[in-house]
Amino acid sequence: MVLMLSRSDLEQVLSMGDMIDSLEEAFKELALGKVFIIPRSIVVLPKEEGWIGIMPAYGMNSFSTKIVTLYTKNFERNLPTIMGTIVLNDPVTGAVLAIMDGTFITGMRTGGLGGLAAKYLSRKDSSTVGIFGAGTQAKTQLVALKEVRNISDAMVYDSVRERAKSYVDEMSKKLDLQIKIADEPRDILRASDIVVTVSTSKTPLFDGKEIRPGTHINAFGNYKPDERELDTETILKSRVFVDYEEAALSEAGDLIIPINEGKFRRDEIIGNLGEVLLGSKPGRTSAKEITLFKSVGLGIQDCAAASLAYRNAVRKKIGINVDLN
Repeated sequence: MVLMLSRSDLEQVLSMGDMIDSLEEAFKELALGKVFIIPRSIVVLPKEEGWIGIMPAYGMNSFSTKIVTLYTKNFERNLPTIMGTIVLNDPVTGAVLAIMDGTFITGMRTGGLGGLAAKYLSRKDSSTVGIFGAGTQAKTQLVALKEVRNISDAMVYDSVRERAKSYVDEMSKKLDLQIKIADEPRDILRASDIVVTVSTSKTPLFDGKEIRPGTHINAFGNYKPDERELDTETILKSRVFVDYEEAALSEAGDLIIPINEGKFRRDEIIGNLGEVLLGSKPGRTSAKEITLFKSVGLGIQDCAAASLAYRNAVRKKIGINVDLN
């Protein structure tokens, strides 16, 4: 029997606090070499402005495969720009254990990783958040940051002001938090201890010269090698951390473009997040430095999230069992 888990099922079995804890263990295992992942297989459909990624991973005694899609035109169709499906297999027998909605998982594991990075890299007294982008992932990022820091105020900037307004209306009520709309990018930089980028922008969102000392940046948006959300100045003035070096250096235009310009070197990346968690690489070393975490998204995040969801769903008897034979 295969357990089918819908979005509503997953909402009942996944909490952000548990997600952050699960991701912390997964990234420790990644840094210890106990995780198997391969580079994301990609199909690009230029006419449809579509992108399809296939992401298998093994870790934490689980094996999963996610098919994720990014269609920028979906906003006009009133559909999520990012959607996905995850298959969870028994690593011993290969049997399919569960098939679940990957869109909710993607939002939760991406937001959870932002919270985990901020827990170790942002100043402990960080209380204000600025977010570029007002989609689904912008929501889970803010939820996760509230789990790890005492957030009092937030600000959002989006090129579509109505989308930013909807975000403020929903999230201010959900989190009982004061959230404002930024009129321009520099408003975010002036007011925020933690800056999050989760946009679909192909070009830098702001001028890195305006970033305040002590800021932490979580960059989760663009993950194409010839596009970027962050300018070279932002990279040069930051202590840079990544989720996984191999993936970041093949997909993250935020890093690849400065490297190709000859202005940034690969060995200037401080390390990956797992190394920080294990204490083998130093995270933030002063209150004034600027820290930057760049993530392109890894299959092990989905594996950790799907495994957690499956265990909780079985325990709570949530979902529908289907015989596929």
